[in-house]
Order: sequence, then structure tokens, then C-alpha cells
Amino acid sequence: MSRPVHELLLRATVLLCLFALGGCTRNAILELELELPEQPAGASLFAVVSARAGAGFDQSWDDVPSVAVALPESCVRAEELSCSDRVIDPACRAVVSVVGDGSDTDELFVRVRFCADPDCVAGESAPEHRLLIDRAFYLGRYTQVRTCIESLPESSDPLPEVIERCAVRCREGSGTHHCREDGSHFCEPERAL
Repeated sequence: MSRPVHELLLRATVLLCLFALGGCTRNAILELELELPEQPAGASLFAVVSARAGAGFDQSWDDVPSVAVALPESCVRAEELSCSDRVIDPACRAVVSVVGDGSDTDELFVRVRFCADPDCVAGESAPEHRLLIDRAFYLGRYTQVRTCIESLPESSDPLPEVIERCAVRCREGSGTHHCREDGSHFCEPERAL
């Protein structure tokens, strides 16, 4: 990665290394695009994003790195369109790049907690939006996933939003279904006939 960190932060992009995947091997990157809810009246909140492969939501997240993004004051939403079809107002948008091992086929667990401070001191009591990505990483490839969190959750739902592997976009490709007819993902090499 050749761009300086401050440039990435200015572009609302944050790098989150998954040490649970064997360190920052930098051979597969998932760009997680979030449409965030607006700040509620009163206290300012942050979206605190953590991700890891393999271990589920119920195990300790104490050693999992996280990044914090302030919720926007206001933004324009195209709620009449599905999340994948809408153009997201840059004021509501955050992109978190998750670095992993491209040979890892484990599910990726993502927590987006809504906390009063960027360190999420009240971590366990903060409401969260959970994502379960069936397969996020492909060796040497950039992939993308988008989720729209339109309002602050009142409590944490134990059932995550599930993103199937064929909904994980190859950054280089286009379309809505990202698997071939033989079931292989566009990020994988084509199978020999």
C-alpha cells in the first residue's frame, strides 16, 4: 500500500488488519462499504467496526482491532431503492478495508457497534449491527460488500445480516450475481472444462 494513512483517512477509508488471519499478509482485501445512520439528537455517536474470520460473535472480541467513524450529522437517503442499487450520499458513507489471507475460506464476522466514544468503553452494552459474510477473501483480489444501516438499532439482534458469497463483488467486475453458472465465484480462476 503506497498511499499515506492520512490520505486514506481523508477519503473515509480505514485499514483494518485481521490478526486472527495470520497478520497483515496483504494478499486479499475486502472493501466494506457502509451507509451509516445519522447522529441521534443529543449525544454524538461513533460506528465502531470490528471484523474477524473463523470465530463467531459469541466469543471474546477483546483482541480484535477496530476502527471508529463518527456518524454523519445529516445526509440524503434514497430509501426507495435497494441498498445495492442506490447511490450513497458521501456524507453517510464509510469504507473500511479489511485485509485478510486470500486462501482463507472461513466466514467473516463483522460488528458495527454504536458507541458514545471511539474506543467503545461501554462495548458490551452498545447496540450493534452484525454481518456474516459467507466468503470475503480471494487470493490477490479486491472484493466489495455494501450494507445500509438506515437507523440506529435499539438493541443488538443476535441474528446477523447474511451476505452470501455470490453477493460479494469482485472489484474489477460488475453485475448483481458474482458467481458463474458452474457455481465458482468470478474472483476465482475459471474451471477447466
